[in-house]
Amino acid sequence: MLVLGVLYGMLLAVLLSVLAIIHRLASPEVVELGRLGEGRDFVDRSRHPEALVQPDVVVLRPGEPLFFANAERIMALVERRAVAQDAHTVILSLEESSDLDSTAVDVLGEASIRLGAAGRALVLARLKDPVRDLLNESGTAQIALAGRSARSVADAVDAATRPFSKEMTV
Repeated sequence: MLVLGVLYGMLLAVLLSVLAIIHRLASPEVVELGRLGEGRDFVDRSRHPEALVQPDVVVLRPGEPLFFANAERIMALVERRAVAQDAHTVILSLEESSDLDSTAVDVLGEASIRLGAAGRALVLARLKDPVRDLLNESGTAQIALAGRSARSVADAVDAATRPFSKEMTV
């Protein structure tokens, strides 16, 4: 503000804040979740190393909402982690996403198809009702995705590890 003056200094500060928000949203962190004890709580494994993981199941949560600028990057990371951990089920907790744009919906559908072709299932957990409705109203791949969802991460993990049943309930 000393160099530019009060008005231009404030405008520069606002511009830098907006750019920082866009950068953070476009490159979010994706954390792996684990079960805390015997309960139904799932927490970030990097902060809680004692959190338990289920073999063959990976539970991931993007730190920011899915939207056009980050959906492809997030889902590429999700797919890489599924392959690296040789998981048969990938549970994606979308608790941060209260709505999805068309790009995010398409990317989720395409990722589900790719994972399915590799013998893996993508399961969505903690969907908000508007997101669930949007998936139900979308194309064929997205409808299948909406059918493979669970209200909580614990429900999704329990259903994925239940013998002879990999079907999720809405």
